[in-house]
Amino acid sequence: MAVLTLLGGLALVVSAVALVAAGAPDGARDLRAYQAAQRCPAAPVAPAECRWTQVFTVSHIALTKSKSKSNRAVLTSADGARWETFYASRGPVLNGLDEGDRVTGTLWRGRLTEIAAAGASQETRAAPVDTRAGVLIGALIIVPPGLLMMATGIWRLRRRTSPPTPGMVATLGLAFGLLVGGLFCPVLVGDNGDEFWPVAAAWLAVAAVLAIVARLHVSQERASARVSSP
Repeated sequence: MAVLTLLGGLALVVSAVALVAAGAPDGARDLRAYQAAQRCPAAPVAPAECRWTQVFTVSHIALTKSKSKSNRAVLTSADGARWETFYASRGPVLNGLDEGDRVTGTLWRGRLTEIAAAGASQETRAAPVDTRAGVLIGALIIVPPGLLMMATGIWRLRRRTSPPTPGMVATLGLAFGLLVGGLFCPVLVGDNGDEFWPVAAAWLAVAAVLAIVARLHVSQERASARVSSP
């Protein structure tokens, strides 16, 4: 069990390192390209690096309050093509639309990245984003539990001739608690769940509570052991 715990923690840390190495260096490349894109001189017939805007008619809207689902709208172009678009939030444009309304859509690399109406604009899920924050959030969620699991495994292997101590049990419990709690941190901060610092603040609060609980568990177990000892 100690070896499995050690290997499990190592796998988490290695996965986080690979995630950061793959996603952090070029995480803003597409976003920079999108921001620098010029307007197309004519309507593109294939996915293009330039931006093109055209009018769409809203043919269907589906709004949701669920964090696990995206708001959705189906937009129809003048030539009858239907574009299914998804959104992270309801506003500021989507929640003011009805079926039959018209919006101005922005096309880039074959994606419908943005809609605009009544002087406001809103990005779709297809718009490029800076993925570096998401990568760092993933590392924040994965690395600390992995390190704690590795520490517990090594600790147990060094003292394998004696029963597990309350500290070992509490440390392993803290690792699993941080992993599960960390997964909920983006949900706790609502619309800021894709930003690193709000998620980090929520994670610190969760980590502090779990650390206190782990410490109390160790203190209670040691006190019980002293009472029961002759």
